[in-house]
Amino acid sequence: MSYKKMVAIFVDVIGYKNINDFSVKHELHRLFHEEVAIHAHRQAEIPHVIYDRKVFGFSDCAYFFFYYKDGIEDERKNDVNLAYIAAYNVSLTILRLMSRGFLARGGVAFGDVFIDELGFFGPAVERAHEIESKEAFFPRLQFDQHLGRSVFEWDHDVSNKDPDLISMYDEVPFVTEVEDGAYFVNPFNVLQRSGQFVAGTDVLTIEAVKSTLIGKAEADLEMFSTDPGIVKKLVWLKKYVMEKNQLLKEEIEPDSFSFMSIYNHDG
Repeated sequence: MSYKKMVAIFVDVIGYKNINDFSVKHELHRLFHEEVAIHAHRQAEIPHVIYDRKVFGFSDCAYFFFYYKDGIEDERKNDVNLAYIAAYNVSLTILRLMSRGFLARGGVAFGDVFIDELGFFGPAVERAHEIESKEAFFPRLQFDQHLGRSVFEWDHDVSNKDPDLISMYDEVPFVTEVEDGAYFVNPFNVLQRSGQFVAGTDVLTIEAVKSTLIGKAEADLEMFSTDPGIVKKLVWLKKYVMEKNQLLKEEIEPDSFSFMSIYNHDG
């Protein structure tokens, strides 16, 4: 019995304490539990991969863990690739939350975690929570800095990519670097690349998600206009949605590329 190396991701819904409507809280509760089921379904569809995952959902937050299956040889392990895959999968959960008007923030770490039937603990668990609560600030999924730099470099290394899709990667990067040295996920990535994304019974499009987010930001800016901290977050979000994610690659037809073909490198 000991720790195991894995990717730990903590995601929290911003502003949950300000939600008083039971139906809204119930919707979020249902979404989190649906996402647990969706992750389990995705894993069942890809039995050949070398990693596994567990998801623990709570009222307004969730922990996601991605780790190597028992018996995988060290030479087949690639921690940066695993972090990339984990962040991509969780970005789909965040995208679905955003499509319903929920703003989420998260932290991504890699390190020691222990999981059993009672729960989980470990340094990577604590670090993921620390990134979300003390460093990310804005509604985004942010990496531990050293890990983020490695994933950023991996994301921009064309040798890891399908040659036919290299130009698409250049125009629609998955990981973004900002002025303060932070690295975070572009949650619109899958929509910019493929036009739409099916999540449960939802069919998401970039324009629909953008419209929902901008409407949410504008409503909250009016409601919390006297709170500088909230205003700063919402202004950042509105600017990011409007300026950073305007262009959908028109020449790519919906569903013309497969998540599995691009992100599974385990063979």
